Amino acid sequence: MMMCTAAPFALPAGLDGRAALSMCGHVDEHYDDAAEMDVLLGDIDYVVHAHPITTDLTPEPSAPPMVPSAEFVALPRRRASCLEAALRGIKSVKVAPVAVANDDDGPTTPVAELEAPFSYGGDDCPCTSNFDTETALKKRPDPSEAYDADIDATFRKMEKDLGERPSGDYLWTTQEGRMTMLDRAELVTWMYDFSRLGRFNLLPPGALHRAVSYVDRFLSVKKIAFDAHDLRLLSAVAAFAASKYDESRTAWLLIDADTIARDVGCTRCEVIDAERDLVAALGYRLSGPTAYTFVDHFTRREQDCSVVRSLAHHLADMTLLEYRCVPLMPSAVAAAAILVARCVVNSAMPQEELWSEEMIKMTGYNTEDLTDITETIYDMHGLRGVWPGCAQMIENCVYRYSLPPR
Repeated sequence: MMMCTAAPFALPAGLDGRAALSMCGHVDEHYDDAAEMDVLLGDIDYVVHAHPITTDLTPEPSAPPMVPSAEFVALPRRRASCLEAALRGIKSVKVAPVAVANDDDGPTTPVAELEAPFSYGGDDCPCTSNFDTETALKKRPDPSEAYDADIDATFRKMEKDLGERPSGDYLWTTQEGRMTMLDRAELVTWMYDFSRLGRFNLLPPGALHRAVSYVDRFLSVKKIAFDAHDLRLLSAVAAFAASKYDESRTAWLLIDADTIARDVGCTRCEVIDAERDLVAALGYRLSGPTAYTFVDHFTRREQDCSVVRSLAHHLADMTLLEYRCVPLMPSAVAAAAILVARCVVNSAMPQEELWSEEMIKMTGYNTEDLTDITETIYDMHGLRGVWPGCAQMIENCVYRYSLPPR
């Protein structure tokens, strides 16, 4: 059986072969065999009327052809102008006879030969002469840019919230001098080993900053006995809570109360009680931004900045060892770390390009505002053989670097 690809619905009654050829747009002067089309139309009529399908929807043999009603044609069409423009952009269809390779001498099937449409990018395409897709995509704004100002404002507001900030002098006030800056540096070093180098090295990268913030905030409001076991338990549950906050879906696969109890040397109940005391002392407020958060936030628009970002994260980690950085804003610590990282990676770049007006606008700090923090970063590298954790962090950095002269 052969089908006509040029007639999407039943043809009107009384249509002869020559009219059908004209309706299909056939203009080839060398093919004028109207009888061929008459045979084809006869085959279609034979299939439709001589072999009806036994269903309730089968029309009667005398049923009129399916022609769109006047009411249907009169219905309004949405975006008619766009549809008309699209249809006018399609070149004409040429119907040509193609012989069927079989032994029968029956009628052939008209096959539509379509030339490449204009929409494929032809130079003479009327629908692309005034529209450049690539240019339109480049001009389209990044959806995240619309929320940059709101995200930045939220981070700035949260970092200034005193309810999520540690005290800058808790070693002498709350802890009454029983814990020194050196003791705190050793505690942070133990947390660094616990969260990065030991069995929990797959914890979220930002969990260390958040865990240290939790410990500083806890020690700012609650006095504890200076006991190595208690401090390690506090540090472990802080890392546990921070990892669950940063990556709640997979953290439980890497660390839980049983593993902490086994590593610290306590019972599971003691771990759970310690975690309850921690989050209660923090007022159940665990979402404050850290320096790690701001490093990612400030480098989100830079191109090819993976080295600068990674090195800035490392330098921000080193500031955790310094008690003098506790009262500083996380955004300022992150900006100083990025500045020093840029000086290391782009040492030959002029100072005005290292910290451009765009970076000043993005971070809210100029180089003079960051002088004290950058000096602290230099001091930490100078004390690598003395201060706990400095040499260890530098050794574990994925990059081998040296700070430029001050």
